[in-house]
Amino acid sequence: MPTHDVEMSIPTTKVVLHADVVFEVRSDGEKLGELRISKGTLDWAPSSAKIPIRMTWEQFDRFMREQ
Repeated sequence: MPTHDVEMSIPTTKVVLHADVVFEVRSDGEKLGELRISKGTLDWAPSSAKIPIRMTWEQFDRFMREQ
């Protein structure tokens, strides 16, 4: 089973205004991608992609309920 590491960067303010909370996700030391969370969207940027996959919170809710 792979080992997963997650690093998180939090903006200096308690409320996310214009700064995303960023999670860097690794599997066995290899970067899978970054998850950026903001007030309006969630963005998943795979390590091999130039353009992130973006979802609104409502889209994310629907996606998770369908799984």
